[in-house]
Amino acid sequence: MRKILLSASAILLISVLFLCGCSAESKNSPQNTAESTIYDFEPVTKIKDGQKNIYVVLKVMNSQYWQDIIDGTAAAGSELGCNVYVGGPSGEGDWQTQKEMLDRAVNELGADAVLLAPSDSSSLVQETAEIYSSGIPVILVDTIVNGESYNTCYMTDNLQAGELAAEEMLEQLVSKGTDEKEELSIAIQITSTASQTVIDRLAGFNQYWAANAPENWKVLDEVKLNNGDKEKAKQNCLDFMAQYPDLKGVFGCNNSSTVGFVNGLTENNRNDIVLVGFDYADETAALVASDNFSASTIVQNQYSMGYEGVKDALDVLNGKKSEYKFIDTGTVVINHGNYREYEAEVDKK
Repeated sequence: MRKILLSASAILLISVLFLCGCSAESKNSPQNTAESTIYDFEPVTKIKDGQKNIYVVLKVMNSQYWQDIIDGTAAAGSELGCNVYVGGPSGEGDWQTQKEMLDRAVNELGADAVLLAPSDSSSLVQETAEIYSSGIPVILVDTIVNGESYNTCYMTDNLQAGELAAEEMLEQLVSKGTDEKEELSIAIQITSTASQTVIDRLAGFNQYWAANAPENWKVLDEVKLNNGDKEKAKQNCLDFMAQYPDLKGVFGCNNSSTVGFVNGLTENNRNDIVLVGFDYADETAALVASDNFSASTIVQNQYSMGYEGVKDALDVLNGKKSEYKFIDTGTVVINHGNYREYEAEVDKK
């Protein structure tokens, strides 16, 4: 096994090169142009006069991952006594809709605080800075924005999560008896090139892979983009398999990418390919539980993101200040060896 230590700048350079390696098709991706349905703000708590109003703008509304965050905000609002409203776009990458919703929440609806899961870590910097400078608490969940114009961010340590994903990929390949001298490829697809979450996960994966993988086990330069579209993600998987006969591993950096890989692998019964992804969609859970496939996923604590985000917003409104700017809500690797225990714990909640 080769050991290569990378500086922080080298890690970031690798990520940039990987993102630049996305296909030409991705340069005109629909994330900046396609229209998506707007899910307008709806209360998730019982609305009472005299309570603080917290408005939550999510990255996307139509998946179990985000529903878990909603459940966390609803629980906190009900327990702690505030009105919580949730809304967002139907498609990932639609930061324009998020900007409009933030503006409406603050300037029309009288938000006392906002929770935001930013679709774009750069394009929403000005909007969040204006809200933050006006004295309205800005709490981030799931993804950070560039700069310091927010109170607290509750999210996964995505650099570490990317390292966990690479470590799990290597362990799964070794457990399948893969020869270190065999030449093989690992494919990656992502949902967006604008999310710091994605950049950090790629950096963590690349860092660990470079330091620990056999020399002949290569990560492909090409990174395919799906913009949160699961059908596009599935087609990306099919294209990878057709283009690279030595493909032995796939890494999905987020939920839609993972589900796309799951659907492509199962449709073609490619149980020779190891999958490592993120989150626990029904399709992903089924593959992890299968005796015929090698699949693992990094599960986040998104419920805690929502709950702690609302709690922190109320604390700020009450004059309290968090000791930390960034709070890691934790991750766990779920694979065929421990999925039963994980699901049993989830059922208890």
